[in-house]
Amino acid sequence: MKVWFLAFMVPAAVLAFSPTGQQDCTSIDLRDETLGTVRNQKEMSWCYAFTAADMMAHSQGIEERISAADVAIAYNETKIGNIVRWLDVNVINRKDPDLRKLAHQTGFNKVALKTTLYEGWCPESVLPSETWTKVTITEAGEEEEQMPLEKAMIDISALHDIRKSLSTETLPYYYRFKNIDPATFVHLLQAKTVAKFYSSIRKTACRDDRKPFSFDGNVKMEVKYPGVFTKISHHLEAGRIVGLDYDSRILQDSSNHRVKISQLHTSSIVGRRWNGERNTCEFLIRNSHGESCGVRYDPTYDCENGNIWLSESQIFHSMTSIVYMLPNHN
Repeated sequence: MKVWFLAFMVPAAVLAFSPTGQQDCTSIDLRDETLGTVRNQKEMSWCYAFTAADMMAHSQGIEERISAADVAIAYNETKIGNIVRWLDVNVINRKDPDLRKLAHQTGFNKVALKTTLYEGWCPESVLPSETWTKVTITEAGEEEEQMPLEKAMIDISALHDIRKSLSTETLPYYYRFKNIDPATFVHLLQAKTVAKFYSSIRKTACRDDRKPFSFDGNVKMEVKYPGVFTKISHHLEAGRIVGLDYDSRILQDSSNHRVKISQLHTSSIVGRRWNGERNTCEFLIRNSHGESCGVRYDPTYDCENGNIWLSESQIFHSMTSIVYMLPNHN
């Protein structure tokens, strides 16, 4: 744990990086069917889980999408997940009135990867990561609508507050998942905390569909250092995408050279190219805020359906660390 926080303590200006020469910056693009289109985490701070899901799917050639919600909720059950949750609620975002109502938010990509690789993965179709199905019970019957996860979790928190008074007959609405009918939903809602409720939802919904990984190797995390782009290139050249932890403000402001804990974000690096006009090697960042480019990104960037080309300098001054999956034969 100490090495993770060490990255946050080192000012970006302290280190100088070793730039990649043009001869070593050949074009690589690892986007394929296993990655598919860029997903959208919306208001959920589950960037690390979306990135981990992409890394696992790509490394194993899994064309069915892996549930990032399952990855995030599994992470929440780990020791470090509980510590991060406490820090998020009581220190980093203590002024957010809705945070306690939501499932755990920020996390470490490495821990999420190792936890899911050990437990196996759940399909996105079983436990969705962008919207959940709300079923409102009326006199005329049931009405369904798709709700963004943040809104769904606030709805669920409201039910949890009155859980002792609820029964199948008095339930005003519920959220539909595989293996979970209204009676099961009310039963699971009796968990002491909302976090335990989500753990039960995850385990119940995915119990028949969880699949093991065939990955035989290690998950490594490295704090940034001058030669980090050589390591990134090594993995890209071997066909492996790389997780990047960095300050998200660089996405909207190309001049940002600062790192702030509350602004930390995780994406994956999926490509490399040489930019002759700027005389620099650039890397392709696969973000998790949907396919739109627009105002979310600095207008000077080349954005391709939610994938953004950033120069080595822009990445280095805003990054804290990288994470990669290393097969044993390497």
